[in-house]
Amino acid sequence: MVAEDSKEADLARKRLIFDDFFYLQLGRLFQMVEPLGSWIERDELLDSYRKHEPDAAVAEGWSSLTKKFVEALPYKLTPSQLNAISEIIRDLKRPVPMNRLVQGEVGCGKTVVAFLACMEVVTSGFQAAFMVPTELLAIQHHEHLLKLLENVDDQSKPSIALLTGSTTARQSRIIRQGLQNGDISLVIGTHSLFADKVEFSALRIAIVDEQHRFGVIQRGTFTSKLYTGSGNSKMSESTACLPKDEVYMAPHVLAMSATPIPRSLALALYGDMSLTQITDLPPGRIPVETFVLQGNSVCDDNVNQSLTDLSTQQMIRDELEAGGKVFIVYPIIETSEKLPQVRAAATDFDAVSCVFEVYKCGLLHGRMKGDEKEEALQKFRSGEIRILLSTQVIEIGVDVPDASMMVVMNSERFGFAQLHQLRGRVGRGSRKSKCIFLSSTASGINRLKTLAESSDGFHLANMDLALRGPGDLLGKKQSGHLPEFPIARLEVDGGILEDAHIAALKTLIASHDLEQFPKLKAELSMRQPLCILGD
Repeated sequence: MVAEDSKEADLARKRLIFDDFFYLQLGRLFQMVEPLGSWIERDELLDSYRKHEPDAAVAEGWSSLTKKFVEALPYKLTPSQLNAISEIIRDLKRPVPMNRLVQGEVGCGKTVVAFLACMEVVTSGFQAAFMVPTELLAIQHHEHLLKLLENVDDQSKPSIALLTGSTTARQSRIIRQGLQNGDISLVIGTHSLFADKVEFSALRIAIVDEQHRFGVIQRGTFTSKLYTGSGNSKMSESTACLPKDEVYMAPHVLAMSATPIPRSLALALYGDMSLTQITDLPPGRIPVETFVLQGNSVCDDNVNQSLTDLSTQQMIRDELEAGGKVFIVYPIIETSEKLPQVRAAATDFDAVSCVFEVYKCGLLHGRMKGDEKEEALQKFRSGEIRILLSTQVIEIGVDVPDASMMVVMNSERFGFAQLHQLRGRVGRGSRKSKCIFLSSTASGINRLKTLAESSDGFHLANMDLALRGPGDLLGKKQSGHLPEFPIARLEVDGGILEDAHIAALKTLIASHDLEQFPKLKAELSMRQPLCILGD
């Protein structure tokens, strides 16, 4: 009898959890569908939220420029990359704006997938905008794309521009004019892209890299830029054969994040976006050997010998003697009286330079000017600098293939996602790489050991979710207000959330306006479905 009561209680609990999750998903999807005018548009949008099986023949429908770009790549795309770009191009051909999130491991090739989406769009005479959170990353993406296009014939190459806060006033005017009249097909930039002065002739896709680094209002301003109808003759000819509604359609939105999170949590946070996950890494990637040590300086051998018999300083010296390059990452720029135990990049620079006097050291942090940052990074790439002391400004997108060691100071102060991102800055070349997480407290050791045991970002995300629960990720964040779940535990009940997502899709496919389900619609209205962009 007790067992039977327990079973019934468990079923009742799951039913209550399903209801909460169901109305969450239904509310978000309904808000996406409701403004659309036709049944065809609504069907197309709902279909984009389903999981589609990879279709090998789908590449036959890609544009000639997209195919040439793939052929010019110095490597083969992975199955996950091919699946991702297939899903994106399938969405680009729909008569409704795409709203897709691409998640993937550090170094899994999300950027190339985004470049391919841009090629597909600019072939038709439309424009693409690629927004990234830092100037360093914008410059790197710009250089990377130009290099990849070197093997594409000149007649097919799109016109590309770089727009950041450091772009001169004169060059900015030229770029803005080129975007407005359609002479520029693709622009890569920072927050400068959503300035009021920036207008597009025919913006068809807006890509937001590391979307969690931008605020809701910033993303909304950027993605609300529409076709102005003031394009040049080239644009006019390209769009003349298209229906008027499609020419004036709001741009597709492709968001990217290198912070892998479990699919269940992604549905909770981004239930109003289609999800694509790139789960494999390019072939030949060598795993990074990770060490967790207790210590507070690379200048002194103050490592807790009960944890390891290795000295951080000696490991750095051995790596340098073997021809490697070393990142040393700090949580702050200068020492703070309030946090005397926290190491600082600028404060430690002279001491580290003295200890490793044979090897030149460099400094990189957020207060430096754009050209100073780029100069420091270029010297590190060229080998003129062998040790680069930096803050977490290098966390996103910095690519130095022969950087072979990273030391993170006060690593207990960083989150799992940040540490995983930082570790992804090494191990990108042919050298066996190492990463050392130095913890200034013994209490932080066990948590950091989870990172040492795995380099799989999705596994780490699931571990973090199990260890800490969803925490404030389900609070008032950029995704809007999410309802509290007093019964559900997302780390345990993620499967129920996925079932609820599928059920919500089926419900809206059966009745776009929910008129067939009046009681359900009334319940949804009482639960106050979410606003896509928050308050």
